[in-house]
Amino acid sequence: MGIKVKSLIIAALAVFLISTAFFSKTEATFGINDIIPNEEKLGMICIKSVLTAAELNIEAEPIEEKEMPKITDQTDNDKVVEISEKPQVIIYHTHSSESYMPYKEGNYHREEEAGTVREVGDVLEEELEKMGINVIHDKTVHDRPSYNESYERSLSTIKVLSEKYPTAEYIIDLHRDAAPASANEGKYTTIDDKRVATFSLVVGGANENYVELYDFAEEICEEAGNISEGFRGKIIEKDYNYNQFVSNKALLLEVGNNKNTIEEANECARYFAQVIGGVIRGNQ
Repeated sequence: MGIKVKSLIIAALAVFLISTAFFSKTEATFGINDIIPNEEKLGMICIKSVLTAAELNIEAEPIEEKEMPKITDQTDNDKVVEISEKPQVIIYHTHSSESYMPYKEGNYHREEEAGTVREVGDVLEEELEKMGINVIHDKTVHDRPSYNESYERSLSTIKVLSEKYPTAEYIIDLHRDAAPASANEGKYTTIDDKRVATFSLVVGGANENYVELYDFAEEICEEAGNISEGFRGKIIEKDYNYNQFVSNKALLLEVGNNKNTIEEANECARYFAQVIGGVIRGNQ
């Protein structure tokens, strides 16, 4: 221990002895036992006022360190997924004006996008891109001015898109079905306590690649059944080509019918994105 420290200790002890003697005499006079500290505490106060903990060689109690919470910019559910550079899916609409409840005008056909299959296509596109799947969504109105020439016009569109985006082998022509005149509500199932429009897949038997188209439709329905048995799609065969010869993975997708609400149709699109997304990932 250095000379400086010894001197400081002697000074502190002197202060302690003098203060102890003083307060011993005054204690009885003033009656302040509960206010003035006792001799031991007073001595320590005097000593600590002169010497630091380091000079007394007293080891200070370590301060408990609390682990600070980690700050992240995003939650796991909000992680930004990088979209693939090359388009993998094309969505288009041969009957672009088909609409859902409550949009009844024009016998459930409207030129405005809201409430139509084009809006449902937007939801499907958005959900797929959340999974990192690049989507081309074409909203050309093909069933105006002539409904009967819709498939001729949509064929021109899909040929151009297929040539421009050759990596997009998953081609979805998104429609809705027509409800029977006696129907009071649309076709739906319940998933996670929500009403979800069901879907159908139409396979054109007049296509040379009919077998491949049907196999792909079965694969889609099997994947949908993994989400909910009530969501398993129905396959409809018709003797027409529906422009499905453009790809072995072409789908004519019917989401609900005109008695379904647009909300039910959009819910179907959200779940169908999981279906087609799962198939795409499984085939990569």
